[in-house]
Amino acid sequence: MKIRHSAKVFALTLTGLMMVSGCSSQDSKVEESQSPPSAAELMPRLVDEATDKDQLPEGFEASGTYTADSLRHLANSGYGEHFVAEGEDGELCLLTVAAPKEQGVDPEVASSTCPPVQHVLDNGILLEVTGGESSFDVVSYLLPPDISEQSATEAIKELVPDNHSELRPPVEIISADSAVLLVMTSQTSQQLGEFQLPRANGDSLTLRPIR
Repeated sequence: MKIRHSAKVFALTLTGLMMVSGCSSQDSKVEESQSPPSAAELMPRLVDEATDKDQLPEGFEASGTYTADSLRHLANSGYGEHFVAEGEDGELCLLTVAAPKEQGVDPEVASSTCPPVQHVLDNGILLEVTGGESSFDVVSYLLPPDISEQSATEAIKELVPDNHSELRPPVEIISADSAVLLVMTSQTSQQLGEFQLPRANGDSLTLRPIR
């Protein structure tokens, strides 16, 4: 896997800074006065009728930070199984069950996080799952709704030119329920380092490794 660190990424950073500094205080007040959508409005999958697919793998229990009956399966990747749920106070939760590195091995580790909906709109959700002896260390980015699959794909292609030439892409880009999910190993996240994704308003979102 070749990871490219190009000058184009730096240009995106400058564009984002210029766009932020160009916002008027009046525009900021208008944005602050608008109430964010609910978790279900942001992630319609949450209102779908629950099925057997929406259950965590055997041996895993729902966290106390979200309502167990709101858990919904979002997507599968080569690195894990991904779920969404609604938090006890209306947050949007992302859960990832790390995939075993070898077939025939049961999942052994999972993690979840439940940021406020406004945080998801502004920054998306970043989640890392580590600690499994035979599982991948997984990083999942649920992107804000204003970043499209096409924009994410083009940006990742600049960083990892051969991303989709491998059986298991280093960075999986998954579109599910109007959401875009980036999934990779913790090692790939560290190799990518800090990078930017363009937003619909001309600004950019900076993604950084957790550690």
